[in-house]
Amino acid sequence: MTRRILCLFVIFPLFFSGLFPQVAWAAPDVSAEAAVLMDMESGQILYQKNMDKRVYPASTTKMMTGLIAIRKGDLRDRVKVSREAVLVGGSSVGLQEEEVLTLEDLLYALLLPSSNDAAFALAEHIGGSAEEFVRAMNIEAQAMGALNTHFANPHGLHDPNHYSTAGDLAIIAREAMKNSAFRKIVGTYHYKTERFLPRPVNGIPQVDFVNLNKLMWPGFSYEYPGITGVKTGYTDEARRCLVSSAKRSGRELLSVVMKTENSGVYQDSVALLNYGFNEFRQVVLVDQGSEVARAKVQKGEAEDIGVVTSAPFSFNVPLNDNHLIEKKVTIDGHISAPVTKGQKVGAMYFTRDGKTVGSIDLLSDRDVDKMPFFRWWYGPIVLGLIYFTLRYKARARRRRYMLRRRKWG
Repeated sequence: MTRRILCLFVIFPLFFSGLFPQVAWAAPDVSAEAAVLMDMESGQILYQKNMDKRVYPASTTKMMTGLIAIRKGDLRDRVKVSREAVLVGGSSVGLQEEEVLTLEDLLYALLLPSSNDAAFALAEHIGGSAEEFVRAMNIEAQAMGALNTHFANPHGLHDPNHYSTAGDLAIIAREAMKNSAFRKIVGTYHYKTERFLPRPVNGIPQVDFVNLNKLMWPGFSYEYPGITGVKTGYTDEARRCLVSSAKRSGRELLSVVMKTENSGVYQDSVALLNYGFNEFRQVVLVDQGSEVARAKVQKGEAEDIGVVTSAPFSFNVPLNDNHLIEKKVTIDGHISAPVTKGQKVGAMYFTRDGKTVGSIDLLSDRDVDKMPFFRWWYGPIVLGLIYFTLRYKARARRRRYMLRRRKWG
């Protein structure tokens, strides 16, 4: 469909001297092999190091496992644990064969103490088999845009064909955090459940699930104010991994740190989050529902519609940056009735230094019904009749004039 550019204009400079503090924070020196800092609202990348390099995700895999289980299951589902789940190995909460737990309890076991047995039990319950569940994980990753990711299992134990990137894990985490149930679970420090084991064990079965993300631990040296999630990971091949998110003053940032050692995973994560919160400020470029243009409607009851923004759009700008953001509005070249309220009729693009930094859809602000056929053709028919009538009269006058000339010779 052809499109026409309606307007191109420059937003005010995004830095005003004196209005904002000019504290200069240097970009962090990250020890991790790969890292990303992302704005959760817009997906804007504020920092990256080898973000597209293939890495082993370890238990950060469980973000996808948990999200799919929440989407396709019911938190009240009763899940029976299989022998295969019990034998999966690695990090475990000691599930027993034939034990029955709620899907919700298994999700807390999955996402807090990072239980591999819970991951396998959830995969079998949701997918019918672990293999089918993993197939769904890969389909979902592609749909999200995590194109450099391939899962081979639901828990993240090492497999050469089980890989991702820091950038892809940021995409997955951002999507997962849009789900309120997922967000609630990964934002929990401690969860206690009740278990009824088929067979007795020595001591007390694990019923207290504590989040392995130490940024969430009260009193811990790396406790981070405003932390909201999301998932730790470790294998010998992947080393220490951490996807973390935090919220301050209405802004939420997401940090991904892959393949680092011991406490470095927390040092890097804190450095990245501090860098994002202290070095950047968020500028709202447009609000949701703002009318930015009017567009003609062909064959409609109304001549035009208001064109409004589908969502707000904000952009993070370094404190000492005075670059301009340009907005370009494009409207579909031919809009014909009927038009429904909320129908996409164009797009708004945001550019900085000639590069597109984002876009939002533009929508119709109202319904416009198609004009009935007889009304649509009424005007052209009347005009046509007038035209042919006048033309007929002109020709008649000319014939009479010519006859008079011949008569009087």
